[in-house]
Amino acid sequence: MRRAAAVGAALLGAVASVFATQPAHAAGPHGAVNIRGQEPWNTDEMMARVCGTDGDTGYQDWYVNVTTGELRDHSAWREAPVWHKDDGKWTLQPGWERFEGRCEYPVAASWTYRAAWRPISETRTNCTDSGYSLELAREYATSRSYSHTVGGSTSVESSIGDWFGVSAEASYSYSWAIENSVAVTNNDVIEIGPKKTAWIEASPTKRVVRVNPVFKVESYTWNSTGKREDVVDVTSWRGRGYDRIYSYGNYIDGVADELKNDGTPLMTFRKKDRSAGTECD
Repeated sequence: MRRAAAVGAALLGAVASVFATQPAHAAGPHGAVNIRGQEPWNTDEMMARVCGTDGDTGYQDWYVNVTTGELRDHSAWREAPVWHKDDGKWTLQPGWERFEGRCEYPVAASWTYRAAWRPISETRTNCTDSGYSLELAREYATSRSYSHTVGGSTSVESSIGDWFGVSAEASYSYSWAIENSVAVTNNDVIEIGPKKTAWIEASPTKRVVRVNPVFKVESYTWNSTGKREDVVDVTSWRGRGYDRIYSYGNYIDGVADELKNDGTPLMTFRKKDRSAGTECD
């Protein structure tokens, strides 16, 4: 269905009225507009269901009740309560609006942080009364994880990794989308004091890449009266002039070790020791 000619002038007036009342929107990922707080329903949950976590970019067809926020998929086609018949022909019920399009998964933000210190070597003990040097083997393997957050509730989902490295922007891929685990093994000589047990710890630098799934609207349809001649079909979200939407509280994070130019993990090392205690008895 396409825009009914009879309501063309009314539509232009309605769109102008909407723009007059809408706050200014800062452009988000891929120029999308954040609709969180702009609708009377939970848009985090809506976008989580529409785009999911599997990286699907195929065509989608959805219906939303703009009063209750109830969401129905394509199976609602010509089914009550979403549709009804006017003069024997199907049309949308007032209050139900249809949106069609595709999901996109652009990078919204990226940052690094220092992870907690962790032992990465064997433990060696010096039971003599003087300090001396010992060789320790240290080992570390990179790790990665993926999580999905909806309205503050986070779940870990390993399946996200099947597409995350491919879909996000290539400029970040060297540092977080680790296709294969990188292992580092070295032997270090450290000074161990008398009656001390020592080991090596590392604090790796982690990179977080955040994706806010975006829905690209290709068609948006509603019928305010329930009469077939009053159907309106536009190519922007609710006729507001923007065709890409996201909800700020619905996001997917990838976390992995930051890598140096030589492909090894970026990390800081330190020696730790303690009193040997009973180990020297």
